[in-house]
Amino acid sequence: MSLLVTTMPVHTLMLILILVSTATAQRGLTCREEVPTELIRDLWSRTTQLIDKLPTEDPPFWRLLPKFCTKCPKDAIGWLELRDLINVYQRSVFSQDAVQKLLPPHYNDLLYRLQDTLMRCVSSSEPSKWRKKIKKMEKKIKKKAEGPMKAVAEFTFILRWIDELTQQRAL
Repeated sequence: MSLLVTTMPVHTLMLILILVSTATAQRGLTCREEVPTELIRDLWSRTTQLIDKLPTEDPPFWRLLPKFCTKCPKDAIGWLELRDLINVYQRSVFSQDAVQKLLPPHYNDLLYRLQDTLMRCVSSSEPSKWRKKIKKMEKKIKKKAEGPMKAVAEFTFILRWIDELTQQRAL
């Protein structure tokens, strides 16, 4: 491959790089089309089954997820933040033994499909402007014994945000 690049004229190589970077920049716009509605619907259904299996919450209500929204200008999140949130959930919530024992059949397969789709359609390598809030949330999940279970109970928020972004029309 490196031999091919070194023998290729510079202007051809530049044209290829421009085309690839343009296509990559447009990929973020296609997450809306690439995330299958059926996948979100299946995850929603199985997540509600999972939430029904969770132990009841004894302590007063506390929220792990930051208060994001997809439509308001101040706290708006996009596909980059959702990709980061799914990665946190895979790493710190759904990989926990206590949660694994409760997962409905094929739940992990659906999560991996969603994670893979977001990894492919979100092309930005720059960190999210909400990176600190997402990292803080992950620390809370790991710090509290009931953190992973609480995070599972809030996973429907993330699915709702994904659904809202898939329903938004391009301007």
